[in-house]
Amino acid sequence: MFKYKNALISVFDKTDVEVIAKFLINKKFNIYSTGGTSQLLKKLKIPHKEISNYTGQKEILGGRVKTLHPKIFGGLLSTNSKEHQREVKKEKIVNFDLLVINLYPFQETVKNTSNPKDIIEMIDIGGHSLIRAAIKNYEKTITLIRPNDYQFFIKNFSKISQYKKKFALSALQAVTEYDIAITNWFEGNETEEYPLRYGENPHQHATAVINKGNIIQISGEKKLSYNNLLDLDAAINIVYRTRTRKNICTIVKHNIPCGAAINLSQINAYKKALAGDSLSAFGGIVVFNKKINAATAKELSKNFFEVIAAPNFEKEAIKIFSNKKNLRVLKVKKDLSKIEQRSFFAGTLLQETNNNQSTIKSIFGKNILDNENMSFFINVLKVVKSNAIAIFDSESLLSQAGGQTSRIDALKSCMTKLKARHKNQLSKKLFLFSDAFFPFTDSLKFINQSKLKLHCFVPMGSKNDSAIKNFVIKNEINFFCLSHRHFKH
Repeated sequence: MFKYKNALISVFDKTDVEVIAKFLINKKFNIYSTGGTSQLLKKLKIPHKEISNYTGQKEILGGRVKTLHPKIFGGLLSTNSKEHQREVKKEKIVNFDLLVINLYPFQETVKNTSNPKDIIEMIDIGGHSLIRAAIKNYEKTITLIRPNDYQFFIKNFSKISQYKKKFALSALQAVTEYDIAITNWFEGNETEEYPLRYGENPHQHATAVINKGNIIQISGEKKLSYNNLLDLDAAINIVYRTRTRKNICTIVKHNIPCGAAINLSQINAYKKALAGDSLSAFGGIVVFNKKINAATAKELSKNFFEVIAAPNFEKEAIKIFSNKKNLRVLKVKKDLSKIEQRSFFAGTLLQETNNNQSTIKSIFGKNILDNENMSFFINVLKVVKSNAIAIFDSESLLSQAGGQTSRIDALKSCMTKLKARHKNQLSKKLFLFSDAFFPFTDSLKFINQSKLKLHCFVPMGSKNDSAIKNFVIKNEINFFCLSHRHFKH
């Protein structure tokens, strides 16, 4: 139960303020309130003290400054310690036990206007600061930030101290969402909700929150699904993270690249990507790094794809695609996230995106692979689930295998698919990439027995690196030690 029974009410959204205020009066709380809220309480004849009368400081700068005062923050931040209470008494500060508050409607304002002056005025300063202070002092000061919280507070008042942390967390989440919205606006990344057809499975509902303008659907009647966006994300991260003047095409199915190629010609890049695994490409996601021209669009229209995406399209290309009602054609900005996040059982995992481009640290043999192509191949490898092995010719993906608990199993699977699908390529020079080190020489023995002309690009870091290097030298394997591991769990 509360010791002092003083409440500060400062809300923009006045929903159910009358309900909570009357309850507090009934419980013999002293209510302190700010300008607009105070006016409402006066109309409702609810006894309270206007905050400027308490602080002795009137609102200034057109209301920009009204709650930023030591007597208010002292009341929110004071603990029950003797030292704090001695100072509180000396400064004639009221100990606030309850903060009823919500913020200026920044997100709603952004939706309804593009006027920067109007939007800026909806960046809450005082309210934001009050919430932060109350959260810091949550053991003493409870924060109600959503009108829905009022009924819970009322019903559980007798045992409300059990829920102090719950209210603090609710307030913190609201402030975090608010800060993200402001950040997005300053970055030019206003968000919008995009209702999806369904989640990973048809019985799962799903919604995407997308930075406004990053994805524009220019053709196709169907909405995107959760899986469409996951596949698109994988393809985008391959295509847009590769710095090159060449044309890139990537085809993704079930979040796995089944085709990827780089070429001076756009249509050739597509044909080579499709040839990597034309069977799996059916119903996949196709992404290009450059404006799609009419010739490429005509070639693409010969096959069934769920989504085709690029930074832009020729007018004639759009006309060609518009004949396919179920094909979603997306204009996608080259605006890549710098942070990855995913939920897990205990909360949220955050990490910086894997932007590092591996370099060759040491060489056993002669490197004949173009640097731009190597960078592209590594970006393909990055989205294959670990343990990951991928094999390329000089320009395109031929085979990949990932998601194995054993690297040798991934290698064997990759080799099996290569031999089944690309018998005509087996006599050529090929390039094998691994997302992490070979822990033992068994993978190298298997490669050596295959008799293929493989140039191996493998990160180091195993306890057996010296044995790996000795085997490579002894068997004259073209082996290039990469600087970075690229796990994708």
